[in-house]
Amino acid sequence: MRSTDRGGRALSSALAAAAVFCLGLAGAAATMAQAEPAKIKVLADQDSAGPQGTNFLSLLMLLNAPQIDLLGITTVSGDQWVKPATVFALHAVELAGRTDVPVIQGAEQPLLRTGRDQELHEELYGSFPNWHGTYNPGTPEPDVTWAPPGGFPKTPPHPGRAADFIIDTLRAHPGEVVLYFAGPLTNLALAVRMDPEIVQLAKALYIMGASSGGGFELNWWWDPEAAAIVMREPWKRIVVTTGEIGFEMIADENLMRRVVEAGGPFTEHVRSQYLDFTPPDGLTQYSAMWDELAVAALIDPSIITETETLWLDVDTTHGPKYGHTVVWRRPQEPLTFFMSYSGPGALDREAWAGHLEPPAHLRPAEVQTKFDRERFEDLFVELMSR
Repeated sequence: MRSTDRGGRALSSALAAAAVFCLGLAGAAATMAQAEPAKIKVLADQDSAGPQGTNFLSLLMLLNAPQIDLLGITTVSGDQWVKPATVFALHAVELAGRTDVPVIQGAEQPLLRTGRDQELHEELYGSFPNWHGTYNPGTPEPDVTWAPPGGFPKTPPHPGRAADFIIDTLRAHPGEVVLYFAGPLTNLALAVRMDPEIVQLAKALYIMGASSGGGFELNWWWDPEAAAIVMREPWKRIVVTTGEIGFEMIADENLMRRVVEAGGPFTEHVRSQYLDFTPPDGLTQYSAMWDELAVAALIDPSIITETETLWLDVDTTHGPKYGHTVVWRRPQEPLTFFMSYSGPGALDREAWAGHLEPPAHLRPAEVQTKFDRERFEDLFVELMSR
């Protein structure tokens, strides 16, 4: 009996020690989990022109960012037609070594606008020099594709339609997915019309588009009806990188040289497509960094130093401002009017306060107005070279 008791006590001691060891491992794992923040689940939608430019570089940032769990890339027409855009999105996933990320082709045409509509609009109201995307004079036909550097990608697009993929992804991860839309909003408009409940399933909607001054911006102008549909839905959070703020950050040789000197997976791409590249007359390989800024702000919100709450809509009347952003902003207090006011009495501030309400069909958006250039450039170099 004594010997059996000793054996039982030894076994109990061993089990207790093992339990303490396991608890220690569990505690260490929990501590590590606390130390490493969860990745941001992102579904990206891009009119992914390439191999240079804001569309392509922002995809490389997303694909190479350790903070991002990229669930898929849906493509849309805008800067290019959707078929070449899909080719360059597939080129991006191969260049980044991320063929695990599915690329799903989306809408080729806007919901209503056609090339003929655009021609008639310019006949009525005059042409303008702004970038027209696929409606630029001399643009290849929608079915025309061309090889990226090194040849066409070997990875095929994921089967199915972009709108279905958006719906399925949001339903598979309710409340977790950030939608990053950096082209025309056609795919998202189709998705919310097919399944309106997905609006409340998204964690946030990040948009590169619109004009904070209420004017032309390509992504919204290209498909005005899609932008109107999307902006009138009750998203939990809307964050907008506008055309104006993107124009404040232009890629240049110094920034691309920093990427090359830092090394990493995109060194040869950046060197060949920026530093050693001579563009045709009238073109430049350096563009405004609209989409890169939107990605950077998604990853590190502290890069944005100032925002303004605006209610954004789109002019869908077929007049001279068709496709332009419509902006409602809350007036600054105190209200002051020139004399004479509507009568001999004082200004009725309470009446005006109740009168100045945003349009009931719109939702407030966090519109970025200022950013930290140094922090942005450092993050861009880091994500392009890690």
